[in-house]
Amino acid sequence: MKKEIPPTNGLTINFRDLFPSARQTDLSTYLSHLLNIPQPSLTCSGTVALILALQTLEKRQPQRKQVIIPAWTCPLVALAIEKIGLTPVLCDIETNSLNFEIQQLQQLTNANTLAIVVTHFAGLVYDFSLVQEIARHYQTFIIEDAAQSMGAKTHYQSVGLIGDIAFFSLAFGKGLTSAEGGVLFSRDLEINQQLYESSLTLPLLKQWELKRCLELMAYSLLYRPATLTWLYGKPLRKALENHDEITAVGDNFDLDSIPIHQLGKWRSQVAAHASTRLPLHWQQARQRAKKRILQLRLLPNLHIFDEQINTQATFPFLICFVENERLCKKILDELWCSGLGITKLFVRSISHYPALSHIHADTPNATRFAAQSFTISNSAWLEDDDFQIIFKVLEKILTT
Repeated sequence: MKKEIPPTNGLTINFRDLFPSARQTDLSTYLSHLLNIPQPSLTCSGTVALILALQTLEKRQPQRKQVIIPAWTCPLVALAIEKIGLTPVLCDIETNSLNFEIQQLQQLTNANTLAIVVTHFAGLVYDFSLVQEIARHYQTFIIEDAAQSMGAKTHYQSVGLIGDIAFFSLAFGKGLTSAEGGVLFSRDLEINQQLYESSLTLPLLKQWELKRCLELMAYSLLYRPATLTWLYGKPLRKALENHDEITAVGDNFDLDSIPIHQLGKWRSQVAAHASTRLPLHWQQARQRAKKRILQLRLLPNLHIFDEQINTQATFPFLICFVENERLCKKILDELWCSGLGITKLFVRSISHYPALSHIHADTPNATRFAAQSFTISNSAWLEDDDFQIIFKVLEKILTT
């Protein structure tokens, strides 16, 4: 059977994780101790964590209705903002970068801006000190979208402790998973308590919880290269054959794609049991990534996103930017269907998704980044021999 490498370094759920002890530490308490963060609230998804964050901040500044987000990010971020009646405002990113275009951010921020959402992509830490200056001037909140970056550190402390509120995702592929889930916290203890109180009001939707429980059991059984071929690889290749990149990467969302409910107790216990393996999981991922980044840097016309000074990343995957769109297309044509864990993170800038095409914004850098970027899995199953196959394809395309 053909091997299929997952696109990210998801933590496996072992069989014994499915039978957690009633005496074990609960997930919220364990993550608080592991990451040295205030006791977080748990939600059914990172998207719902963002919704609770925005609703909590809106109660403090009810006259403000706009939320600024990167123009290249998960479409669920914009949809979450619209779902609760707020207005997403798109800010472009810098050329060939993941950072906000600061001049445009200054122009967009005003007295109606409730929050600026800064995003820590791909297990990396974003230095948003310049964003803080703008936010302070307008008394605007900062939300740290660390959905992909649980375990990342800046100046030896967890990501998420600089902004007003932060959240992690427990979705498939993010690292630790509960078959969707969110971890929400604030360094401000008063806000943190309000987040907790809001999380208690989430309804229990039994059908959704049953669905997620079955998905978590299936993940435990099937999340391995031998079975991912038909679970992940075949649907991916079928979508690409139909020239449907949005479906291929699972970005075909709309407002109905955001169920709002509690994170069930059993799923959180399973995740808590698995989370004891996180420190080693992150350490090994970082070692693999640093070694491979050094080799990828030998290639022309390719930029690999790496840790900034005084930060430590978890690298669930590597983000690569190709300086030429034609070369990027050639790379994807050869590797996207190869089963080697090559894919795109977000295939469009926000306003180019069908469900969000009503948002008008001038964001050429984000559009270019979507067209000229791809990701390389940092899964433990991507062995050195597999990586060398990828490298040789990149070398052939980028040096000829």
